[in-house]
Amino acid sequence: MATSLNHLPEASTRVHDLEYLYASNANVSNFVSVKLSGKHNYHLWKTQMLCLMETHDMRGLVDVAFDGPKASSMKIKKQYDSLLKGWIFGSVSECVLGTIIDLESAKDVWDNLNSIYVPSMRFRQDIARTKVESKEETEDLNVSTEIETETENKDKDVVSVEIEPETRDHEDSILSEQQDKRNERNKKLCKATMQGFWPAVESILNQDEDAAREALNSDNNTVLHLAVGIGRNCFTESLLRFIQKKEESEKKRNLDRRSSILEMRNLNGSTALHVAAIVGNRFAAQLLVDKNKNLLTILDNEGQTPLLKAYSNMQFDTFIYLWNAANDDDSKTKRAISQDPDRIKIGVNLVVNAISAKQFSTASELVKTFPQFVRETDDVLMAIARTFPNGLDYWETLIYPRCKLISRNGFFEILIIRRLMVLWVYSWIHFLIYMVYFPFYFIYFLCWKAATRLGVPPIKHIVEKKKEWEEAKTLLELVCNKIDKSEFSGPYHPNYNRPILEAACQNAYQVVDEILYRSPEAIQSTDENGYDIIQLAIIHRSERIYNLIYQIGERKSHYRTFKDSSENNILHLVGRLAPSHELNRRTGAALQLQRELQWREELKKFVFPAYITQENIFKETPDMVFTREHQNLVKEGEKWMKTTAESCSITAALITTIVFAAAITVPGGNNQETGIPLFRNDIAFIIFAVSDAISLFTSTTALLVFLSALTARFAEQDFLISLPRRLIIGFCALLLSTTAMIVAFSAIVYIVFCDQKPWMLGLICGLAFVPIAFFVTLQFSLIVDLYRSTYGHIFGKKTSWHHFRFNPSDVQGFFK
Repeated sequence: MATSLNHLPEASTRVHDLEYLYASNANVSNFVSVKLSGKHNYHLWKTQMLCLMETHDMRGLVDVAFDGPKASSMKIKKQYDSLLKGWIFGSVSECVLGTIIDLESAKDVWDNLNSIYVPSMRFRQDIARTKVESKEETEDLNVSTEIETETENKDKDVVSVEIEPETRDHEDSILSEQQDKRNERNKKLCKATMQGFWPAVESILNQDEDAAREALNSDNNTVLHLAVGIGRNCFTESLLRFIQKKEESEKKRNLDRRSSILEMRNLNGSTALHVAAIVGNRFAAQLLVDKNKNLLTILDNEGQTPLLKAYSNMQFDTFIYLWNAANDDDSKTKRAISQDPDRIKIGVNLVVNAISAKQFSTASELVKTFPQFVRETDDVLMAIARTFPNGLDYWETLIYPRCKLISRNGFFEILIIRRLMVLWVYSWIHFLIYMVYFPFYFIYFLCWKAATRLGVPPIKHIVEKKKEWEEAKTLLELVCNKIDKSEFSGPYHPNYNRPILEAACQNAYQVVDEILYRSPEAIQSTDENGYDIIQLAIIHRSERIYNLIYQIGERKSHYRTFKDSSENNILHLVGRLAPSHELNRRTGAALQLQRELQWREELKKFVFPAYITQENIFKETPDMVFTREHQNLVKEGEKWMKTTAESCSITAALITTIVFAAAITVPGGNNQETGIPLFRNDIAFIIFAVSDAISLFTSTTALLVFLSALTARFAEQDFLISLPRRLIIGFCALLLSTTAMIVAFSAIVYIVFCDQKPWMLGLICGLAFVPIAFFVTLQFSLIVDLYRSTYGHIFGKKTSWHHFRFNPSDVQGFFK
């Protein structure tokens, strides 16, 4: 009997070992089909995991209210604990795993997940933790079976006490109350974060520092995720200072081994730096990297770092900052971007989008970092050709100060070196002119700088426009340099073929000039219809590109006899309606039609006379094509001209009536005997008489001119010179008559009401200036446009005011 009793512990040990072996071979996927990824599926996952634990009597490892597995030794118990921890690790997502991977026991893992997804469980866990400690103190698995049985009975007694209904109901009521408080607190925290109200958030965090770790929405975003995502940068800065102080305090006291709040992830596995990269919040990204550089290498659920997130979401500034901040810490990502064809394609799109957004400096940084983006394809150069800015217009160029004279080198070169090199009288005259001109120019330059700093809208616009053009030019040269360094076969680099044609369509003269400077052979490029840059310039009305025809010498005869597949010569091509974006650059339909007629007249002078009436395969002459394509524009031009003439003729008639009545009703009255005006000797009266007469004569002239415009026949050819000239005369006469009328009225007011008081003269002149200034501001630009469009020259060598980079003689030999 004694012998059999001695064998009982050994048999029990074998049974316990078999139970562990059975549990270790369990197929977890049969019980836990849900992979824990966030708060939304935590309840399902927990229910399935509890079912698995109860099947193998392992729930006691995480909940003292239940019996644990029978273990013959401490080693087997630890193996049970590791087995359960492995089950949990294998059934959670990567982002969740990152928050629990460093915890020691299965109970720590279980409690941590409860604290994250069921915050109200913390209270219950505190109670359970105390009971576990007391239970572990009483357990001794190395004693005999009898002692073990007694210990188990005691534990059961404790459990029976623990699960008394009254105690459990009391705990549940406390937990429910705490949960309600937490939900209310989280709502306030989320609302204050969305509003960017830091004092309210700071008050909540001071009451409960762990609130910074709470998930505030279904995506498991913390307060830091939300602040970064909505761009509350000042709020984010204050929050990071608070977090830093909190974590430094915990580190000194060794209170918390949890991961940093900055490294916490949402449902997608994204840290706050991932969010900053996705939305393009460069400022927040810089704050986060300064606090914790390890954020640069953390992967989200898609296996992407913040650098790749900024890259794939085409956030230009944020990507460049993260690239520079990464240095060698993210070399794997850098190699992936530099070598992977798919990544290179995304990179090309990134540069193209930066250029399309006219962020030329950002695009330059990307090209410097990744030169392969411009070597693999011509998309980058095509984007430059499409979006290259026009630069300053005529008026902006006049008022923009040239900074070379102001600089020290420019002053020394212009005023000193040139005088010493050329000691001629003419040169010294220039020197004296510069000496007189320089002080005034310097004062103007200082005023310009002051207006720029103050943000005066027109000045600011001109400065930004000039800066944009210079940045685009720098990018163009950089891209061409990178292309020239790449290997290619053929007479010229294939990456120049499409861009030079696109530049010809967009009137991007700077792009065409740069390409021809580097590769004169590119002038042979043709599109699918066989058109080269000159023919495309004619079709798209790119006058700067067309003027290159005057630089290629005798080879221009090639274009005089050109015919396409439909037997169209260049007069047929110019007979087509210009693109809408080119037409919209002109004021009104009449001026649009005038520019079209100017193009036709220019090419009529260029081609051989026989080609003017030559038919294409559709039996249409160039004039027939022009009339068909422009018939709607002629109607719109007629309508615009009549509407303008009617409005101005009414104004002229009113002015004529007013000044005629003023001339009859003499201010101050007449001498009853002689009929001579009483104020005839006053200077103010003389001004009134002269101004009234000028206003009457000019308003009458304007009225007659506008009436003649209304009765015109409105033929196509009338829009070239005749009708625009009438508008110019009419507008100038109307402007002069309006000004003279205001002056005459001011003189009357001074004579009749001011009692010869000189101080009243300033007030009257100031008020009189207001309507004149408004009229000039609103109408003068139209008068200038009419004059420049009618009498200005856009064709010929003289109009090519650009300095050529390419040598025109280099391209003369490249014609078929």
